Amino acid sequence: MLTQKLTKTIEVLDRLIELTTKDIQNIKLAKHEEVFANIKTKEELAYEFSKLKSEVDQILVARNKPIEEIFSPQEEELFNIFREKLLQFHKLHKHFSKLSLSVANFYNALLSQIKQSDPINYKNESFIASKLQLKA
Repeated sequence: MLTQKLTKTIEVLDRLIELTTKDIQNIKLAKHEEVFANIKTKEELAYEFSKLKSEVDQILVARNKPIEEIFSPQEEELFNIFREKLLQFHKLHKHFSKLSLSVANFYNALLSQIKQSDPINYKNESFIASKLQLKA
């Protein structure tokens, strides 16, 4: 039972890693629609991962054995793979989050520069001169 749950959890993590890697590439290529298209799938996978992890926890608690005796050799190998995949996903997701935040900050800064917060006084001569400047 634990072997099946760990295998399924590893599969979910592999899928999350795959999607996050694609999202990082898509952000770098400014393919934001493709990133947004993966949101629902990633949310569903995150929910499934959470559920599977809870089930693994319940199985381990129910065994009520010393830590050295909880896993069979195969389960221990799968658990180590699970931990490695989880660490890999954590690093990828952290990188994805930084890229996403950078892009969001860029667009927010651009939007705030474009949006006029002060009322426009067209009679003011400095308005005409300042609006004709191009900032890069």
